[in-house]
Amino acid sequence: MPNARGDQAKLLVRRQTTFGTAENAAEGAFYNLPFYSYNVTPSGELANDEAIYGDAYPGELVAGLRNLSGAMVVPMGLDSIGWHLAQLLGLPTTTGVGAPYSHVFRAAAQPAILQATHGISHAGIGQHFTQDSLAAQGLELTAAKNGQRQRVTFNMVGREEVKAGATLDGTPVSFGTDPVPVGFRSLLSVDGSEAAGVTQCALTLNTGREADQETLNGLATASDINPGIWDLSGTLNARFRDATYYDLASDGTEMALSLAWTLSANYSLTIDVPRVVLERTGVPVEGRDIIAQTFNWRAARPAAGQQMIEMTLVNATADYANAA
Repeated sequence: MPNARGDQAKLLVRRQTTFGTAENAAEGAFYNLPFYSYNVTPSGELANDEAIYGDAYPGELVAGLRNLSGAMVVPMGLDSIGWHLAQLLGLPTTTGVGAPYSHVFRAAAQPAILQATHGISHAGIGQHFTQDSLAAQGLELTAAKNGQRQRVTFNMVGREEVKAGATLDGTPVSFGTDPVPVGFRSLLSVDGSEAAGVTQCALTLNTGREADQETLNGLATASDINPGIWDLSGTLNARFRDATYYDLASDGTEMALSLAWTLSANYSLTIDVPRVVLERTGVPVEGRDIIAQTFNWRAARPAAGQQMIEMTLVNATADYANAA
């Protein structure tokens, strides 16, 4: 009997219309998206009742709340990544008549929550699962100079997973070109100029979205996805060449960060965070090698007419609507 293998798994996605109602299976209706790992999994509470029976045996088993959450790690495919960014930040403002298209994603003051149905199909053993009402909670990425394809982690929360009798889509749609930049293509700018001596920059964007497991709905599963509050932070690693970053942190000076991955005029992703403050820290001496500094940073509340974070994706994809 064959074993399930990761290389035979497929991730099928479609935007979902109604909370609690997974999208129906259909040919050519789902996107088949690439991924490195998928740990969005169901869980269910199980406990013993505490009623007293006059003996030392445990109480009756009680099945409690059922949840669905976890993280998926995906390549920064410069076509497919827009799907995930839309689920997190909302549909972009798109310009361009014919490729290249420019998609601008922004963190809205009152963001809409886009939900999705995911299908996980294990083709080698003919096992299939459907997850409904999934919402993107947050994004994590690290820019560093290396020879690995750039990857992004998306944290997810949803309602329920069920075993399906068949795959949701036998002929899913894929993003045809979908080039992925490698790490050494990442470029960090501070206040519009290339950052000197910075070796790594990490970014974490959270929405604060949570599954509502408090509203009485007569079910062990969540009743909705509750909105939350934006939180944007990260780290910056720099070689100690002068006191520039030390002074910025000590003085609490605001600066603008910009991360960019550019393959060509037709393919790029730029992330702009206009108001960032470094947390104050010192310069540790940990040995005889190059001295480095690590700063935590946090984004400030956006000023009037300014964005908290803006992501500009240039690619060959016309829009991020559902597959036909």
